[in-house]
Amino acid sequence: MYCVIIGGGKVGFHLSLILQAQGHEVTVIEKDTAKLERLERELGEAAVHGDGSRPSVLESAGCRRADVVVAVTGDDAVNLLISQIAAKIFGVQRTMARLNSPRNRRIFAALGVEGTVSSTAIIADLIGREVATREIHTLLSFKSGEITIVEIDLPKSAPVAGKSLRDIELPQGALLVSVLRGAEVILPTGATILAADDRLIALCSHATEAALRTAVLGA
Repeated sequence: MYCVIIGGGKVGFHLSLILQAQGHEVTVIEKDTAKLERLERELGEAAVHGDGSRPSVLESAGCRRADVVVAVTGDDAVNLLISQIAAKIFGVQRTMARLNSPRNRRIFAALGVEGTVSSTAIIADLIGREVATREIHTLLSFKSGEITIVEIDLPKSAPVAGKSLRDIELPQGALLVSVLRGAEVILPTGATILAADDRLIALCSHATEAALRTAVLGA
């Protein structure tokens, strides 16, 4: 699958790592040069400089052959515009847009953009479930919150620190997709040994999030 991501902030960066870890081809478009430098260090040629709301930039990024286009900038109007350009000009069948204001979901749907992710709604859900901690938080939520991508910071006290993945029993429905260790991005295997201060990126269902937290961070 070929995915074009517009917006190289925290969400776009981690999403690109996850998709690459799964073997997908990814291009990330970012117009901010400071953010682009980090993307280029971590992603190499997959990072492209430009304004993703311009058709010419999307064209040069290979949008015509994209299986999915994901707009995750900090501006809802820009994300809406990108989704419409991708669908109507380039014929992309699947588009997803980040909603910074949940109120705009109805507007997006009315204009044909059904695939939306609301960061604000995610945060509100986390507060409501009282699961927001400094060690684990949600980056993205899909399918009305049923599937989440979480980021877990391992403290020295974590029971999994110093253990290999083959010796760690993760709950069914949870998948560890990458380990960030300083500037290094590790694609985990059974032989990967987790260390204190590692940052884990995991995919899990809403039902298994609490069990994943217990398995990785302890009771």
